[in-house]
This record gives sequence, structure tokens and C-alpha cells, in this order.
Amino acid sequence: MLVGEAEHWWRGTHHMLTARGVVVDWECFRRVFLEKYFPESVRHAKEAEFMRLHQGGMTVSEYAMRFEHLARFYSQAISEAWKCRKFAEGLKHELKRVVVPMAIIEFPALVEKAKVVERLEGGNRVTRAAEGPAGSKKGGNQRKPYDRPQPQQGSPVIRQPSSTTSGGRQGGGVTLRCYRCAGPHFIRDCPHTESRCFRCH
Repeated sequence: MLVGEAEHWWRGTHHMLTARGVVVDWECFRRVFLEKYFPESVRHAKEAEFMRLHQGGMTVSEYAMRFEHLARFYSQAISEAWKCRKFAEGLKHELKRVVVPMAIIEFPALVEKAKVVERLEGGNRVTRAAEGPAGSKKGGNQRKPYDRPQPQQGSPVIRQPSSTTSGGRQGGGVTLRCYRCAGPHFIRDCPHTESRCFRCH
């Protein structure tokens, strides 16, 4: 609704147009109003901004308000279906991929649907952030199946027994004895040259 000076201007303009036989409809009013209150350079700048408009960091409500404000400066007639397509294509990707396939051709219904999807996506982001990366648990110390456990400080280290030990004993508890003198050495190393059997002594 026009008030003040704008209302006075429109009354005079409306009377002049009807006297000329011009059909005064919305498009006629829009054209003469923009010519009166918005210079051509401003209208062109607003129209260019409208064509480039995307949601970006705005909420759906903020985007819809900006969209409708700039749509008034578009120089061509806008159908409801075209308006819906233009709005949907400017939504964020996570909203657009849900809303566009619905092919909604009523602008108020489209805006409300986009708001619903926005709320759902916001809830999903909060849930994913609380859960953390997939497969991880808070405070967990998970070990990969191929990791070898490292010995802790103070743990006993078990060593394999050597093949021979002092006293002529070999690994496995076998006693080494000479068949000549019964000494702890091989017969080839025996210091006794005479032949005798230790079994007989």
C-alpha cells in the first residue's frame, strides 16, 4: 500500500493513464512505479543481482525475502513456475538435491518445503558432529589386527636357551660324555690315549 507522496503520485498517474485508455493492471503499475522511483541504472544493477542470486550463507527465509525483493526489478514477466525453478536452483546443494526433484510450481509451498528440509539437514549435522568420525568411539583405544603389541616397561623378557651350556650340557638336557674316560668332551678331544671303556670302571 502506498502512503504519503507516493499515494498522491499514483492517484494522479492512474487518472492520467485511464484517460488515455490504458489498461491499468499490475504490470502497468509496476512499470511506471519503477520508472518513477528507481533510475534505470539502479534497476539494471538490481536485475543483475537477481539473476546471480544464490542462497549462500543465508537461511531459506532470508533467501526467500531477498529473492522476492529483487524479483520486482526483473524486466521480463515472471511466471510462477519460472519463479520456482529460479529459486530452487539457487538453494544450497544439500537442499537443492531434495527440493528440485519435487518440481513444486507454487512459490509459497516451495519455500515452506525448503524450510522443512533445512531443519532436517540441520538436525542431521548436529547428530553427525556428536557421533564423530565413522567407526570411532570416544575414549577408545582400538588396535589394528596387524599391529604387534609392544612389551611394556618392566615386563619379563623370555630368551631361548643356547645350544650348549657350561658343564658339557646341550640344549634339551642331554649330557655330553666321552666314551673313553667319561669326561665332559668328545672322544676326539680326550687327553687319555689308552683305550678303555668307562662303563667297565
